[in-house]
Amino acid sequence: MAIGHQTWPPTYAFAGEDYITHGLATWWSAEAVERSLRNTTVLIAEDEHGAIGTGNIDLRAATAIIWKLYVVQHAQGTGAGSALLTELVHLAGGAAVRLEYTDGNTRAARFYAAHGFTEIKREPSDRPGWPDTVWLERSIDDIPGR
Repeated sequence: MAIGHQTWPPTYAFAGEDYITHGLATWWSAEAVERSLRNTTVLIAEDEHGAIGTGNIDLRAATAIIWKLYVVQHAQGTGAGSALLTELVHLAGGAAVRLEYTDGNTRAARFYAAHGFTEIKREPSDRPGWPDTVWLERSIDDIPGR
């Protein structure tokens, strides 16, 4: 929960305070985190001071879905996000992996593109003024050395 509450405000400042408040209540509440722990595989990245990032992957369908990948601001650029993403993709065991990011999060767009993910669709927000959701996929054929 702490990682979500540290990362969401600076990450989604472009989308507005209502978006951030809704996202924290929806995805980072105690209930949401407990549900995530029950239904997905959750990884935590740590440094000498404690948790610096988290990611999770849902392996229940033919296509795996990464629902969260966040690294606290002071640890961004250290390789923690890449390490989390690499391990999450590995956990998919060769299945295609999908994930989504919020349109306007250019840092996420660049990060995922650099890791072999390509856009497959966009979903408009159901709330006026909120950004679209951009869905990406990386197939087994996109993994270097395969």
